Amino acid sequence: MIRTAPQDKVLIEKAADHLGLTVSSFMLQNSLRAARKELSEVERTSLTERDAHVFFAALTNPPAPNEALKKAFKDYAKQSRK
Repeated sequence: MIRTAPQDKVLIEKAADHLGLTVSSFMLQNSLRAARKELSEVERTSLTERDAHVFFAALTNPPAPNEALKKAFKDYAKQSRK
């Protein structure tokens, strides 16, 4: 249950009715949409211009794998065969 001003409740009820939804379904649908949007903005990584150049340079010209990475690949291969 959400407490709200009467005029806000009427607005929500009208919107839900217009969409053929219950108020609960309308609130859940819109809450989920807002939560996804909020989290996608928080989880997005921002890079400075310099960092972006370094990142894309590494993607286009990756360094040779070091011993730790080679070992990780071997360990993963062993685990994935089980």
